[in-house]
Amino acid sequence: MKEFRSFEWFKGLFGVSQAKRLATLNRIQEKYSIFKGLLERHNQTLKAISRVEEIWQKQQTLGLSALYEEFVKIQEGMTGVVDGMVSLGGEAYLPLKDVLVERTRQIETSFPSSPSVPHDDLVIPFAQLRADRANSVGTKNAHLGELKSALKLPVPDGFAISAWAYRFFLEHHQLQDRIARLMKDVRSRQYQHLELVSEEIRELVGRREIPGELAEAILTGYDRLTSENPGCGVALRSSALGEDATYTFAGQYQSFLNVGRDDLLARYRDILAGSFTPSAIFYLFQHGLSESGLAMGAVCMEMVDAVASGVVYTRDPLAPAGDYVVVNSIYGLGSYLVEGIITPDEFHVSRDTGKVLFSRIADKRVKLNPSRSSGVVETAVPEADRLRSSLDPGILAILADYATRVEGHFGCPQDIEWALSSFGRLFLLQTRSLKFPLHAPRLAPADKEDAKVLLTGGVPVCPGLGSGPVFVIQSVEQAAMVPHGVVLVAPNPSPMLIAAMHNISALITLVGGNASHLATLAREISLPTIGGLSAASGLSPGQVVTVDAAAGIVYEGSHAASPVAEVPVSASIPQAAAGDNATEILGGISRLTLIQPTDPNFTPQGCVTYHDILRYVHQKSMEEIYRILRGTAHKDSISLRLKTKIPLPVNIIYLDRGSLMTSRSSRKISEDDLDAIPMKAFWQGVLIEGWPSQPVPTDLKGFVAVIGTSMQGSRPAEFSEVSYAFLSKEYMLLNLRMGYHFSTIEAMTTKEPEKNYIRMQFKFGGAPLERRIRRVWLISELLRLVGFENSSQGDFLDSSIVYLDQQETCNRLTLLGRITILTKQLDLALGTDARAQWFLQEFVEKLKLKKGGG
Repeated sequence: MKEFRSFEWFKGLFGVSQAKRLATLNRIQEKYSIFKGLLERHNQTLKAISRVEEIWQKQQTLGLSALYEEFVKIQEGMTGVVDGMVSLGGEAYLPLKDVLVERTRQIETSFPSSPSVPHDDLVIPFAQLRADRANSVGTKNAHLGELKSALKLPVPDGFAISAWAYRFFLEHHQLQDRIARLMKDVRSRQYQHLELVSEEIRELVGRREIPGELAEAILTGYDRLTSENPGCGVALRSSALGEDATYTFAGQYQSFLNVGRDDLLARYRDILAGSFTPSAIFYLFQHGLSESGLAMGAVCMEMVDAVASGVVYTRDPLAPAGDYVVVNSIYGLGSYLVEGIITPDEFHVSRDTGKVLFSRIADKRVKLNPSRSSGVVETAVPEADRLRSSLDPGILAILADYATRVEGHFGCPQDIEWALSSFGRLFLLQTRSLKFPLHAPRLAPADKEDAKVLLTGGVPVCPGLGSGPVFVIQSVEQAAMVPHGVVLVAPNPSPMLIAAMHNISALITLVGGNASHLATLAREISLPTIGGLSAASGLSPGQVVTVDAAAGIVYEGSHAASPVAEVPVSASIPQAAAGDNATEILGGISRLTLIQPTDPNFTPQGCVTYHDILRYVHQKSMEEIYRILRGTAHKDSISLRLKTKIPLPVNIIYLDRGSLMTSRSSRKISEDDLDAIPMKAFWQGVLIEGWPSQPVPTDLKGFVAVIGTSMQGSRPAEFSEVSYAFLSKEYMLLNLRMGYHFSTIEAMTTKEPEKNYIRMQFKFGGAPLERRIRRVWLISELLRLVGFENSSQGDFLDSSIVYLDQQETCNRLTLLGRITILTKQLDLALGTDARAQWFLQEFVEKLKLKKGGG
């Protein structure tokens, strides 16, 4: 038999051309590379989803700008994952692309849409503007009209150029569709691409003339505005729909100061083109907005020849409870302040009395002033004035009064720009809602100082507190038997634990982090959860504990929860993302409904969220690489024979070292040269047990059964087929032929627990079916004791474990190697259930496993 096997091996070696060998090797190595990259993209995307969930769970609020930015990253990751699945598995997975497009569209519709542009006059005087006209002229213009008409506060006279004027310009030159196509192409968010598209759009807009009707309306408005002061300059500023509302667009658009009549139309066209600077486009996409709805209006107001300018906050953004307004001031025009070129003077002024409570005077070396012709000019501040206060107490008191009146009118803290004219009169130039940093409470034991810490070092997965008696399970198959109200300790974060999660007060897993599928389920139902706390295996069943999931700590006994005081922030601060919007968006991204691969709905069409797609791809990618590698042709011709004393012929095929496979003169590799981490771990277990010197003791029925099987020819004779191992540094797919049974062991052993898994499939045998079933039961019980999930039917066993760290994964593989040798031909000896129980006890003691449950 030995000579026959050697002949067949050499025949395979020389019977296949070098070209075919290389083609076969290149194909499987390319597929493995795709598989490995796919897993990497999958895990990075899952981590991104977990990060968003964690922020939401801790704060219960997430600005739409931040949420959309994260959504874009997740969307790009999802595209890479689906593309990788199609590359790995072929056309059968093309429907995933359509599913991803549809799910993305559904999520995007949950973000607030940009406002529509109503038909309106091209030019509208400030006197006719109120807040309800913001969708026509933009928030900046509308607020100026509100300040002037409703509050009777001093605002320079002026007019709005409406958003309809912007639409009129684009339609006149038939630019809207061309711009829309270019903007659609730039969805990659690559800034270099943004620059190219920005340049093209700005050129399209910048070389077009202002249509005659619009030009006449603007110049007529200017002439009326300056009728009492012919030839004076105006300030021309952007006022896009949505600007200074939910989103500030601060500094994204252009403004021009001291513009004369001759330059007015050109500067207006520059403002329109300025809608499409790279930074403006990037900001637009960050917030989930479309250009088609965010039309550009403009402010045209009298120029203030300012001796001082600045900004007043009606609340201190860092201490919003303070009863004062914050004034920042510089000499001259305010551009150098808002652009950050000059450090301003800072004053805290009492909201009630108008008295200055605090002042810090900066060194103001230069200032901007209107030039005599047009534009602005920088001049030096006289030495004597540089360290002098730019405002006197009387003006500060007036500013504080104006500021509190504006805040009261709009119902929330405000960010107001102002200017002090050379005639000593204050003017308000702009107001918008003031944005605050968000603060969120966290939970902690009410008597934390006295509580005894039992365990620390866990990974916070979902914050919160949960108390109850400890209940330990050895396998997630026991989830359905978990009683109500317990603190569940489980071996790993399997999504199958969903069966128990609604009944328990807290969850601890011995392995895993905050990027698993279970982490999403836990956050979805706000279940306090800690992962990666291996020491929890030492907790005693029935022991009452309290889990502080936010800190990754377990305390002895039961402790109540009390919220930590939240930093007070005005309840009227606008929230860009209403809770309902964010909840709906996060649901479309992170909710997991696709759990069990055996479910008939486990299909591309069954994926209703991003997370479902990731779950589907993760499962199918492992199945595909398994199918591809097992179906490899010419395996003998591209493999190396493992040189070992164990009488088990194993051929090695490396997936990450082509030169070794094609240039090696010797077609053998020693056990010492094995450097694939999972194979070394498994083979170590084989060597620990060694090859049995004595056959497994059997009875007469077992002996007759195996003789009958051999005579029937329904199973291959022992070792008539070679075993194969497909290996890389961190991956193994081992197909073992051991007599009459077959087993396949697939494993990934990286330094990232989220990527690691072991899956074993075991089938057939030489004994009658009932004996083979007993062997499957025995192996299943051994694996269950170390955390494997098992599924069996007849003499077929499918067993897996996931999310262990690299060392623990290797330990399980070594154990599998030992079990493989211990149970070889054991089915022949399992004539009764009692016999199977006896062997189980023997192996549990030999392998030093723990029996028992929660």
